Amino acid sequence: LSDSPDRSCAQVDAVAQRQLREVEARLARLEVLRVELRRMIGECVRDRVADCRILEVLRDHEECLADHGQLGA
Repeated sequence: LSDSPDRSCAQVDAVAQRQLREVEARLARLEVLRVELRRMIGECVRDRVADCRILEVLRDHEECLADHGQLGA
C-alpha cells in the first residue's frame, strides 16, 4: 500500500480497524480471565489439594462465572 502514496488510505484504515477489534476482543477475554482467577484464588482455603477450589474450577468449567463459548475461547 505504501508503494501507491496517492491512493485512498481506506484500505489501511480497514486493516487498522480490524486489528483494533481483535485487540479489544483479546483484552476482554483477558479481563474475564483475570476476574475468574482472582475469584478462584479468593475462594482457596489453602488446605489440601483434594479440597482445592482452584483445581475444582479448572476441572469443571460449569463452576466458572463466564461462559467460555460466548468469549470465543
